Amino acid sequence: MAADSNRHIGLKLGLSITGLVALGFAALFVFGPSRPPVPSSPAGADRPLRTGLLDVLPDASTREAVDALKAVSPARFAELDAISKRAIAGGADAQALSELVLEALFGQFQAQAGAVKAASSGQFQSIVADLATGLRALKASDSTWCNGARVADFLAQDDTDLVPNLLAEFPYGSPQYDWAMGWMTTILNAAAQGQAEPRRYARPGFRDEAVLQQEGLALGSEQWALGLQIASFANSEGTSYAQMQEVIGSMNVCDLGIAVETVSGRLPEDVRGRIWSDLMPEIMIGNTPYVMYRVNDYFFIG
Repeated sequence: MAADSNRHIGLKLGLSITGLVALGFAALFVFGPSRPPVPSSPAGADRPLRTGLLDVLPDASTREAVDALKAVSPARFAELDAISKRAIAGGADAQALSELVLEALFGQFQAQAGAVKAASSGQFQSIVADLATGLRALKASDSTWCNGARVADFLAQDDTDLVPNLLAEFPYGSPQYDWAMGWMTTILNAAAQGQAEPRRYARPGFRDEAVLQQEGLALGSEQWALGLQIASFANSEGTSYAQMQEVIGSMNVCDLGIAVETVSGRLPEDVRGRIWSDLMPEIMIGNTPYVMYRVNDYFFIG
């Protein structure tokens, strides 16, 4: 039971971090209509005995994500492998096993925060770009997940409801499952690079903030409605929680997340490295007060 509890804590943190990104400048994962679950073989059909995780989940996106987990955290991979074998022996199907993989991967948000801090500027941009890919799909499908209020309400659920409900948004074989596997692979690859070839970044200075604000203002002038949303959020920081919730609920979090990728991509490589080395690990460990303070500091449009 303790292991299950720890995995759920890690999973909620990972999912809540993504929600935090949504509330600050991104969105949660879902792509729209899911493909139907992968059908099981007919009863009695001849099929080879399947005893390992990747025998039951043989798709490329799961294999790449599991390989990335093994490279960055052999102990967590060994735990997942052992749990999966017991589940398979007990008759678990592909969907149940895919949820074990998602739990293991999302639980790495906190575990790999320090390693990601030392990743390269290009790896930071890859993480942001992969997230923006999901947001563009959400926006194209006119998904309700672009509504800040929907995300905030969903994440307000307690663990017993949040974990199974969010896992249900990633049915095995669906586009959103493949995306989640790919995004977590990108994050774990960044962590592996941070472990093997750590970069050391200075704390962002006034010049870095000025460059970031300049690019943010430029984007706001190109997309005035987006600029107003960012300004409204910045001005709500430090006010009552209810007022901030009201502002967040009115945001299009998909537009905000896509804007972050755009601004990040326009930054000089050294500036981007210092900004994300400061901010991304705090997002990953769930340090909400610090992240909100720095986001307001970085993106303030007074």
